[in-house]
Amino acid sequence: MKHIRPLKVLLAASTLLTAPTYAQSQDDDDIEEVIITAGRRAQPASEVAKSVSVLTAEDLQIGQFSYLLDAVQSLPGVSINQNGAFGGTAFVSLRGASTDQTVVLIDGVQVNDGSSPGGGFDFARLDPSGVERIEVLKGPQAVLYGSDAIGGVINIITKAGSEGFGGDAFAEYGAFDSLRIGGSAQGGTDRIGFNLSASYTDQDGISAADAADGNTETDGFQSLSVRGKLSAKVSDTIRLEVSSNYIDAENEFDGFAFANGTFALGDTDDVSETEEFSVAGRGFIDLLDGRLKNTLSVEYSSIERNSFSNGTFSNGAEADRTNLDYLGEFAIDDDWTLLAGAQYENVDAKSVDPEAISTSSVFGSLAYAANGLAFAAGLRYDDHETFGGTTNGEVNASYLFDGTGTRIIAAWSEGFKAPTIFQLTFSCCGFDANPNLAPERAKAFEVGVNQPFADGKAQIGVTYFEQNTRDLIIFTFTGGYQNVDRTSAKGIEVTLEADLTDTLRFQGNYTLTDAEDRATGERLIRRPKNQAFASLVWQATERLNTNLSFTYNGQEADTTGTVEGWTRFDLRASYRLDETFELYGRVDNLFDADYQQVNGYGTPGISAFGGVRARF
Repeated sequence: MKHIRPLKVLLAASTLLTAPTYAQSQDDDDIEEVIITAGRRAQPASEVAKSVSVLTAEDLQIGQFSYLLDAVQSLPGVSINQNGAFGGTAFVSLRGASTDQTVVLIDGVQVNDGSSPGGGFDFARLDPSGVERIEVLKGPQAVLYGSDAIGGVINIITKAGSEGFGGDAFAEYGAFDSLRIGGSAQGGTDRIGFNLSASYTDQDGISAADAADGNTETDGFQSLSVRGKLSAKVSDTIRLEVSSNYIDAENEFDGFAFANGTFALGDTDDVSETEEFSVAGRGFIDLLDGRLKNTLSVEYSSIERNSFSNGTFSNGAEADRTNLDYLGEFAIDDDWTLLAGAQYENVDAKSVDPEAISTSSVFGSLAYAANGLAFAAGLRYDDHETFGGTTNGEVNASYLFDGTGTRIIAAWSEGFKAPTIFQLTFSCCGFDANPNLAPERAKAFEVGVNQPFADGKAQIGVTYFEQNTRDLIIFTFTGGYQNVDRTSAKGIEVTLEADLTDTLRFQGNYTLTDAEDRATGERLIRRPKNQAFASLVWQATERLNTNLSFTYNGQEADTTGTVEGWTRFDLRASYRLDETFELYGRVDNLFDADYQQVNGYGTPGISAFGGVRARF
């Protein structure tokens, strides 16, 4: 691994941002789950009239995920594409939206790569160690999250400190000479809390270019992740919080080269080094006996990427993102809440030519919740340095029928995404940068119903969604970056959860997505039409827990043809030795399925891993 920067590691290790605490306890099913991301404030799940999927720390532990990428793929409406396992570039698409139309947050700090062509986020390096919760909010979210959130928002919330002292550690080893070690420590008093987590991964990997095509060179991956949280209660009305996240990674990958008279993907000696860093400082001030909650935030994130071919530097890019943010939440009365805020964002990228673009924004939202009815409406005005002003809105509502537990939701929203610095400045292959490139704009709606049954031991949910996008930005080798007139993505999500017995639990979901260019009728690339996931968790004994999961990804179009659909099974088990130690193991791709996620790039066959966890 390349030399890391000690200052950033120390900042990540010694700082804290306390995300708002959640009302739900794993030991108390009577306390309702609280959602943060949907409204940028703590709300009971029954008052959130948007599609939000949640993964908890318990879900991550049962699934034994090595990468957060694999965890989010288990959620409805989420698809992933990775060009080579173990560190290969990996992007997430929500409900058929482009992979660069999703805002990704770590403890509320936007970490999208401002130097990449589309400004998306590469999930390949995200380790689940120290993560408390993941909330995935689908559909345009421009009002509360601004430009880039056409597809939705993924908020990764890390663990916070609590009174006392405790921690955990883990170590695992397995296929492809894979080693993962890590741990966390947390504690505090009634005034100060802290959490520190770190993890290290080292894997020999497989050939990024599919071995089935004769590629034999393995492409390894190394990564160090450090996360820190610290909070201080200054008084009964003032809290100060800081958070930080640091990732230093190196992965080997395969590229395109001339071989046997053709230019094709194959074994090459390419290496990518990436360093990511984010930090945020927040002040929370409660006024008017707590009716007015004020949050002042300063947020910064950066990324630096360098690639080497045959030991020689080939290309690099870096970007910094700075956010200044004010958020006010005013309880008008017991039923009505007013949310208002202002934001200034500056993105400084050095990919093609050094360039900086800023956006100033104001937004507001009015919400009502009482007697089973929840309603919210909001507006946002963005003043973009290059494209001027734009206004976007959203309206959503839900109703809970007390007698049957039936809950219906309906939501409408708009989105806006300005071209990135790369797209505005890139020229190549005989064409100049496109001076007429326009922002992407989207409108979407969804309607859904959730119904418990079997005396509350099971529930089913069905949601229909539709999103239409104008001026989607694409790239062609004949004209560079340009706008596609209109695209659409519509479909249905179905979820089912059931406690089959006191020790056996089923969870599953299915998503149908029809994403197409409305002018040509052609399917948009890398958007599978059919997806499904299911898991069966069996608490075999008080100490033994097992989990069998199933993932299906249907056929999808790609830039060089069609990627065939695939099915994969995974098996997990854990055994608690005592109150401190637990053994665990898993078999990925249990039936050795041979498949690709991106044309030409391989995926691992059947592979086994085992480890030990300790709590103190």
